[in-house]
Amino acid sequence: MTSDLSPPAAPDGGAGSGAVLDGNAAAGDFAGILAGDPTTATVRCGSCGATQAFGQLSAYLGGPGTVLRCRQCEAMLARVARTPQGTWLDLSGSSSWLFVPTPDSA
Repeated sequence: MTSDLSPPAAPDGGAGSGAVLDGNAAAGDFAGILAGDPTTATVRCGSCGATQAFGQLSAYLGGPGTVLRCRQCEAMLARVARTPQGTWLDLSGSSSWLFVPTPDSA
């Protein structure tokens, strides 16, 4: 297993690999776990301190889980995976998530 701070492997065309997408592509996976709409969140990288909208994060889909990485330093910020044991959520690479209330939820 690679370090969370290592850059992602280059896509090789195998199963589970593909182009890097923006964070909006991962919104469905995270919305099923988080109480709010993840696309309204601003995420701070625990490694470099960059603050980015959820949609600006780099999203890697199609593997054993969904991974979000910082666009600035490529550190892993969050990942979600569904297994027979349950759903795993790891936010350890981020230092904070800010959810701004939308007008209809206030």
